[in-house]
Amino acid sequence: MKRWLANCLAIVIVLVAWPVIVQGAETSPKDDTNTFITKFQNTDSSLTGISSTTNLYFQVLDYWNVDRVNLNIDYKVSQLTKADVSSITFSINGAKFYSFRPNGDGVEKESIDLEIPKELLKIGANTLKIEGSIETTDSEDVCRITETPADWLHVYKGSNVGVIYTKTEMEPKIQDFNKRFGGMDSVVQKEVAILVPEKATETELETSVYALSGYAKANQQDDQQIPVGTLNDKELAGKSLVVLIAEYGNLPEEYKAQIDANQVKNDAVIQLIKKDQQAVLVITSSNKTALVKAGRYVSNQELMSETQEQQKVVTDKTDTTTSHLKIDEEFQLTPTGDELKGPFHQEQTYFMTLPANRSLAANSQVNVAFRYAQNLNFDRSLMTVSIAGVPIGSKKLSKDFAEGDTASFNLPTDLDVSGNFAVTISFDLEIPNLPCTPAQGQTPWAYISPESMMTVNTKDRTDLLFQNYPFPFLKDGSFNQVAVVLPKKMNTDYYRSMTNIFNLLGKYAQDNTGEVEFFPSSASKNELKESNIITFGSALDNELIQSINDKLYFKYDEAGKGFVSNEKLSIESEYGQQIGTGQLINSPFLSGNGFLVLTGATPQSVYLASKEIATQEKVKTHEGDAFTVDKDNRINSYRFKKVADIDEHKSFIDKAKEQSDLLVYLGLVGLLLASIIVALVLVFKKNRVKKGDKNEK
Repeated sequence: MKRWLANCLAIVIVLVAWPVIVQGAETSPKDDTNTFITKFQNTDSSLTGISSTTNLYFQVLDYWNVDRVNLNIDYKVSQLTKADVSSITFSINGAKFYSFRPNGDGVEKESIDLEIPKELLKIGANTLKIEGSIETTDSEDVCRITETPADWLHVYKGSNVGVIYTKTEMEPKIQDFNKRFGGMDSVVQKEVAILVPEKATETELETSVYALSGYAKANQQDDQQIPVGTLNDKELAGKSLVVLIAEYGNLPEEYKAQIDANQVKNDAVIQLIKKDQQAVLVITSSNKTALVKAGRYVSNQELMSETQEQQKVVTDKTDTTTSHLKIDEEFQLTPTGDELKGPFHQEQTYFMTLPANRSLAANSQVNVAFRYAQNLNFDRSLMTVSIAGVPIGSKKLSKDFAEGDTASFNLPTDLDVSGNFAVTISFDLEIPNLPCTPAQGQTPWAYISPESMMTVNTKDRTDLLFQNYPFPFLKDGSFNQVAVVLPKKMNTDYYRSMTNIFNLLGKYAQDNTGEVEFFPSSASKNELKESNIITFGSALDNELIQSINDKLYFKYDEAGKGFVSNEKLSIESEYGQQIGTGQLINSPFLSGNGFLVLTGATPQSVYLASKEIATQEKVKTHEGDAFTVDKDNRINSYRFKKVADIDEHKSFIDKAKEQSDLLVYLGLVGLLLASIIVALVLVFKKNRVKKGDKNEK
């Protein structure tokens, strides 16, 4: 399967009728026993129709020894339900294991708790299917084929699957540490941390960001983060799974004693060290360049998952780079094919995601390969493709192509799609002269083949607004020459702020070739000129923020102790000392670059501001280029820029440099023009020679 499909354009779920997703997880460790809970989506949902189906996907990790799996469903059925003919059936990975008749009166919420047979489970993704057949008419009405709004089954958001398990013993391999550190249960149980020395150097922080980005991509829990902190943070230092990054001279003696100093003079060492109940992955070197390269090695999850040694030496010859993200690709919609059964409307939905700063281009295309039953009313049966709920095309079904049909639809030019979106393929399967429900052998069906593909072409969204964040700090899935300017002294709130910033950026950094460089607050204009800048802190502990105060939308007072009123918001003096702000401004150092400022009068207010860009769910609530937040969680968004497209500020040459195709095109045009000019000159000279000969004669 192609790389971007696995990393960036993830097909999250394949569903029928209504979407169920892994919304979150909970754990309740007791001794060595753990419970990992996968919930239905965070809203109630209703299945409507005589026959309706939904799927829930949950994971079983390969280092789990599963004891049992419990299914807990809270539901309500229509008050008109006929219990003697209605039923609900559960199956796991295609094997049915329980059916029952709902006896509810439609007034009170009902619950059912089941144990899923663990012999039916598999390592990786497991599919739980819920099939409801809700009948609301008298049983003698055997020929009813029309669904009514009264045929419904309501499933509550508290429904979940809980896996009770113990963990296998960790092998002394980097590979085994890596999968546990990136495991969804480890993140949710808050067992992980990335640590640096108390007075971390810029090199150590840069390395930590690269390491974090690799694990952030693997983290499936959007509301859970991998913390970055220091060795003197006792809470983080006590985690059971720790990545410790330090220049060799800053490494605690207990770890130095286990690593040969000669090994790290020019190279870097990645070594797994077991300490009581703790596993520590030490990344160290006396060479700054080697240390950064080791961070890039850790960010390459393919390499880490293949490293079976306890120690890995990273040299200048070690290839650490991931393959570069390809933006224009074809992606398989379904790896195994999907069958839809039953008359009337049936549909299959494929959920996908794009980085927020990219949107589908108009030449994106959905190509569907499918087949269907031959007992249809072909005058009324058709197939339709929708993207983000908007139909983009339909095709009438034909008996001549029932055994193998295809359809291709381009994305309409007026459809703007970015971030999470769904591709829905629906069939209207009509049966001719159908007096009642057909026998099972006559049930109409359609099948979506694995050959079905979506050609994804994307374009940058270059408006410097939070709805397009993480642009411009990420571009084409890579860190885009990012400079991070630190406050004078890092503290717990500032490390928590850095954690929030780079967990989200790391989640979208699909390769490890981009640059992130850290600078002190005294960094000069020349050092920062070429970069997209991120800075955090207050005006009193960050010289850069103080120096650009006149460029901020929310400005500090003359003393730098609090914000003052502006055209968008009246700010009382005491309140101005309590709020935090996030501001996306144009870089004052180089036109066309971006500048993110997270600032407030106190470290706590800076941390509050950073929480607003910690997850994509939070970011997308801010539609402008600035926001404020206070300790009571009162949040407001604002837009100040009239022209937000930073490409408008770039010169023609800068734009051309970013588009190699354009340079090639311009080169060919220039060559063609030069050829035409030379040809005209030669013709002109030839005519003059001929004219001269005639005059002589």
